Amino acid sequence: MSYILGLTGSIATGKSTVAKLFLSAGIPVVDADLGARAVVLPGAPGLADIVKHFGEDYLLPDGTLDRKRLGALIFSDRKKRAELDALLKERIRHWIHTEKERYIHEGHNLIVLDIPLLYEGGYKDSCDAVMVVYVPEELQLQRLMSRNHLDEKEAIRRMQSQLSIEKKKELADFVIDNSGTIEETEIQVNEWLRGRLSV
Repeated sequence: MSYILGLTGSIATGKSTVAKLFLSAGIPVVDADLGARAVVLPGAPGLADIVKHFGEDYLLPDGTLDRKRLGALIFSDRKKRAELDALLKERIRHWIHTEKERYIHEGHNLIVLDIPLLYEGGYKDSCDAVMVVYVPEELQLQRLMSRNHLDEKEAIRRMQSQLSIEKKKELADFVIDNSGTIEETEIQVNEWLRGRLSV
């Protein structure tokens, strides 16, 4: 029986770092961001849905999605973000489910579902437990401004587009504190893995 661990966090808290640690330990990771990209590749129904709804202005000359332009739109307009979510969420959900079932069929004891909007998207019930990668909001803001070259106002707007990291921490079954060094984070992940794999 496969144990399904949901992995989440908030923007710039370091979830991708923890996902890579699981991968390097040989644990299969279903990356929802890869699914979100797969469903809008040229020729995919998701891309056709976006063009039909938002217009051809959101395509690059080579026929691929203009992510930068679409991102600017949805982060500045909550209604547009909800419209995009409605277009793609079931396609992404199907992709995640298919990947998860493939790993279950292969016989893996532990499978990680790496989903940024795990709580927001209602994926909690698909997991045996949820791990949240946490940093305090002040540090999250600093990291986001630095990483994405954003001013404070824009960074706060992006943070507010998700459930707060403090709320996610409250809801979590397990918390990885990513406020320190990568080495400190890796120790926490390895300790969790030792406990899980010894069950």
